[in-house]
Amino acid sequence: MNLTFYGGAKEIGGNKILLEDKSAKIYLDFGESFNFGEDYFYEYLAPRTANGLEVYFEFGLVPKVSKLYSKEELKFTDLKYEKPDIDGIFISHSHADHTGHLSFLDSSIPIYMGHGTKRILDTYAFLYPGFAKYGEHDNLSTFKSGDKIKVKHLTFEPIHVEHSIPGAYGYIIKTSKGPIVYTGDFRLHGPKKKMTEEFISKAAKSKPYALIIEGTRLEYDSEHNYTEEEVNKKVDSIIKSSKGTVFAYFSMSNVDRFNSIYKAAVDNNRIMVIDTRLAYIMSNMKDIVDFPDPLKDPNIRIYYRLAKSCSFIEKDYYVWERDFFSKKITYKEIKKSPKKYVMFLGFYKLIELIYLEPKNADFIYSSSEHFYEGEENEEERKIWENWMNHFKINFHKAHCSGHASKQELLEVVKKINPKVLIPVHTESPEEYKKVHGNVKIVEKGGKIEV
Repeated sequence: MNLTFYGGAKEIGGNKILLEDKSAKIYLDFGESFNFGEDYFYEYLAPRTANGLEVYFEFGLVPKVSKLYSKEELKFTDLKYEKPDIDGIFISHSHADHTGHLSFLDSSIPIYMGHGTKRILDTYAFLYPGFAKYGEHDNLSTFKSGDKIKVKHLTFEPIHVEHSIPGAYGYIIKTSKGPIVYTGDFRLHGPKKKMTEEFISKAAKSKPYALIIEGTRLEYDSEHNYTEEEVNKKVDSIIKSSKGTVFAYFSMSNVDRFNSIYKAAVDNNRIMVIDTRLAYIMSNMKDIVDFPDPLKDPNIRIYYRLAKSCSFIEKDYYVWERDFFSKKITYKEIKKSPKKYVMFLGFYKLIELIYLEPKNADFIYSSSEHFYEGEENEEERKIWENWMNHFKINFHKAHCSGHASKQELLEVVKKINPKVLIPVHTESPEEYKKVHGNVKIVEKGGKIEV
């Protein structure tokens, strides 16, 4: 049995792990690295979509593997199209660093993902058709925690874990060598940590031969591991003391963060204002996650920007946006009673501040994207700061990670106690050697014979 790491080795994200056992060939995730293409592409200097994988192969950005990609993607490459020999792709969750390259695959390859993951991917593909498509797949199956999925002689058991996005799973895989555990991405400090604890318990009971474990935060010796509960208290304190409108930014798929800000708004007698895209996401996911119904909840209003006629009439907006028109609110209403609202506002919507003319406002920034730490975001960060300074908005960071802390990761390894430990999704895999005597560290493209 072999494991080949086409992505996720000595890097955060980009998981593409090929498991070969006897005649079975399975990929665990098929994602895009966080720094994908940044050494060669910039703004409008980018590959042409019509040319498929041609440029990606040129620079070694996508593994040049036969019997995997679609005929369309290979059209301008020197890799001949052949009927796929892959028995399935198992997805852990919907983040792009785990799903971003699904669109390159041949449509006949079976795809397996959680029902929540599919809902999220479909929702984003509708809202952002230019860059959120995950491809056409003739054989896409969904599962829930505890299901058993048989692929040839392999058995996959997906078990839910808590992450910064709903529908995240780890796997216990029964192979010819014994059980292999794959964690995907997980954390242990949120409201649904019991899901991760259940996964860890079942993984330990399986007595795995190998554990493939994420290690996003291994390089950080945090003095303090912030929890969702602590973030909730900080958000409540900011909103309680604010003398103007409170603006907030967070990932639209981060249910926990929405709920923490929403609850603090309601507790402080404020209305939560969201945009039409977040309203669409919430409406499409409310039956599978803890989102309130934006059309029925009296504490939610939906913001409509100025468009076309500048008179806020329905025909000014996309057809899907008109579904929320009964909850419409504009800058005029917010401007009249600024202390009455908490408003979702992202970087590309900062232009709304021109109309809102905020006074004594506060901004809560809460995102797992390293926007305020990464050197690559210096230009955008400066622009954001300029807007905050211009309108004299008090800026706050209130966030906790979607990943387990270093200490938690090391404890998880001790509890599961595999014979072989294989770190992925980390730039510091050697840290695991502190708690395990058989750590296999691989390079990108490297293979381990189990």
